[in-house]
Amino acid sequence: MKSVDIGDFGCGALPAMERCDAELPDSPECASNYHFGMLLGVEDFRAEQGFHVGRLRRHQRLLHGSGVVAGYPVTFNADNFEVRVGPGYAIDALGRDLILDLAQCVSLPRWWLVHREDDAFHDIVNPDNATFNIDVVACYANCLGSPVPAIAEPCAGDAADVAYSRICEIVKLSLVRTPDPLPDPPAPPFHLLRMWLGLAEPRTKADGSVVESDQWLLNRLDAIEAMPFAGQVAARAELEREVFARAVAEQSPEAPAHDSDNDEFCLTLARLNDVHVQLAPSGWTATVGAIELGVRESLLPTSMLQTLALEEPPPAPAASGPVVIPGGATINGTQIDLVFSQKLAPSSIKAAAFAVSEFVDADGWKPFTLGTPTYDESDPAKPTVHLGLDRAPDPARKLVRVTVIGSGSAPLLGANLIPAGAVHPNDEGRTLTISIHGS
Repeated sequence: MKSVDIGDFGCGALPAMERCDAELPDSPECASNYHFGMLLGVEDFRAEQGFHVGRLRRHQRLLHGSGVVAGYPVTFNADNFEVRVGPGYAIDALGRDLILDLAQCVSLPRWWLVHREDDAFHDIVNPDNATFNIDVVACYANCLGSPVPAIAEPCAGDAADVAYSRICEIVKLSLVRTPDPLPDPPAPPFHLLRMWLGLAEPRTKADGSVVESDQWLLNRLDAIEAMPFAGQVAARAELEREVFARAVAEQSPEAPAHDSDNDEFCLTLARLNDVHVQLAPSGWTATVGAIELGVRESLLPTSMLQTLALEEPPPAPAASGPVVIPGGATINGTQIDLVFSQKLAPSSIKAAAFAVSEFVDADGWKPFTLGTPTYDESDPAKPTVHLGLDRAPDPARKLVRVTVIGSGSAPLLGANLIPAGAVHPNDEGRTLTISIHGS
């Protein structure tokens, strides 16, 4: 399915098959060296053209990669059964621009009538009532345009000829049946860096041993973990620079080998899942179950990458033990209410996990005897412990101190079984004291 399924758009008036047999030069190594009196021929101009075209493509391929940069929305109109691809810009694996200026549409029933006999659909039992998945793909192409009179080549004698004065880059949009099963994606570049970030596993050889470069990184990481904690930060920073350098050194600057007659570097723009085409009494109909854009590769501009790097949200805090939230301790008659930062383990809520005392000028500190605490998590955002007191606090009190026991052998625990006041999951809990000031 290499035909242009969605529209016949290009740069000239002649049929695409007659003019899409051009090739822009791609030779960034040498530029024309002009000098006075130089006789210029076609190859000189193509060298000049290829120098600039090749340098741009090399830059895009090596520094940016391939993927959709902007646009290329894909939608389905259920009223007229049309798939629509909007304008967009992308870069393929050879660094070539894939620019679509105008939206293109294709009728799924009409497309199906053309392609239902293709080899890709040999397993469809009933072509008049078929369901399958298809990908919308964009492929690079260029076409000749602007025909002008030209002198014929020497072998043609002195007869006049017609040549095309423009080569225009275009995009071929096609619908291709989704492979089943899906092929394994190609290995992403910069493997060592991805391994450093925890995004890739070590590569292995046929005998099961780890590739030397990956084993080197594993050994260095093990050595850092064995170091005293105080020196690990500096060691990791030094290793990071070496990992970056080695990851870059593994990348080849050469463009991938390609055959201009095939579409191996096409970009998938979307996957149409559960496409159903059917010949109904009223004519052909089509439906699309879902459009999946996540199958495409995408490229973010530098400004967005800077924003993500400089304004990244703070990381989620590490799991810690429960604490009483600010202002979460209140006295209500003979009861003290404690609102915690997270849910608690109910079976750890015992009177022994708390202590309450009040300071009265005439007597000093006077402890309370606590009844069995009750626990209320009807509001998940405000799990609350109610502590019953043996008496109401003195109206003339100056200060009440509430202690939450997070240490020892029977601490108050969070629902995650981390003791109250623990800063990190593996830390010991702490005894927390909250002051409630009186009149």
